[in-house]
Amino acid sequence: MGLGFKDKISCSEDFRFCEESLPKVSRTFAINIRILKGDVYRGVLLAYLLCRIADSIEDDHYFPVDFKIQKLHDYASLFPPALHYQEQISEFLQPLRFAQETNASVLVNNTERVFNELVKLPEPLVAIISRHVKEMAIGMAEFQEKGLNTRKVFFENQNELDQYCYYVAGTVGLMLTSVFTLGSKKISPEVKKKLEERSVRFGLGLQVTNIVKDFVEDQKRGWCYVPRSFFTEASIDPSHDLLTEKPDRLLKVEKRIIEHALGYLDEAFRYVTDIPRTLISYRLFCVWPLFMAIKTLAKLYHEHSFLNDQAVKISRKDVRKIIRNTSLCAISNSALRFLYNKLRPEIR
Repeated sequence: MGLGFKDKISCSEDFRFCEESLPKVSRTFAINIRILKGDVYRGVLLAYLLCRIADSIEDDHYFPVDFKIQKLHDYASLFPPALHYQEQISEFLQPLRFAQETNASVLVNNTERVFNELVKLPEPLVAIISRHVKEMAIGMAEFQEKGLNTRKVFFENQNELDQYCYYVAGTVGLMLTSVFTLGSKKISPEVKKKLEERSVRFGLGLQVTNIVKDFVEDQKRGWCYVPRSFFTEASIDPSHDLLTEKPDRLLKVEKRIIEHALGYLDEAFRYVTDIPRTLISYRLFCVWPLFMAIKTLAKLYHEHSFLNDQAVKISRKDVRKIIRNTSLCAISNSALRFLYNKLRPEIR
């Protein structure tokens, strides 16, 4: 590991809180992070929780728009941590009152505990995490300023969708590449450049997949993250039409957004194969969510998820199979490519 990263993991009460919080706010991410070690593990774990704090504020149903904007900017101002970060966090949390207690709200209310561990990381790692979480929070506030949560359809076109996904997921892709590069001297400047070129698209692929997966549940809440232009291309007005009354047209919208996600996931696969084959833990960390996303899209497409009343999800058996098969093939690009092409749905 570079920079003398340690394999011994902190066992403080605050770090235990962070480890216990992760599966409560993301069961999927809690699976692949186990493969990482030392300060890379600690850094990625804390980075995810810090991103989740911003997301919890943005996603709250009850906070007014102006309040969300202010709190996201306040949160961004906490990075990088100052010497008096505890006082700043106390001020940040003072007016935050969630309507109900959830795993996400508990995490937000314990922001200081995450920061207590963040400041223990090597300074270069703190700088990387701070830069990207700050950009994420400011970007989320920017989209709130556009009044997105006052409209049923949040994005007018693909460009708006991609810009939003950049802030909430593309920044994470860039951050991971920087952390991986910092954590291993095996990633040369040439390889780093390749990874950086695909980092954002990796994040966008996973985020657009989530948008497809959550379409039904979002509709029940009166939300829609699929761009308006995707609907108008299929001769649907998403603000007024009853979507279930136009199933053939709605399936065209579903196919369009799935194709969009697949394009990014194909780039994500190339990202994985650019990681040096000896860095198995980094490869698996990326391969597992990538293959789960591909399997999810295949299931969504074949089961016409946009027409279902209930959300469509892959099974635990599918997850175990993906982990088993990719773990056996992680060192071989050709073997991974075979598995990927076998899993990737054909959209006709």
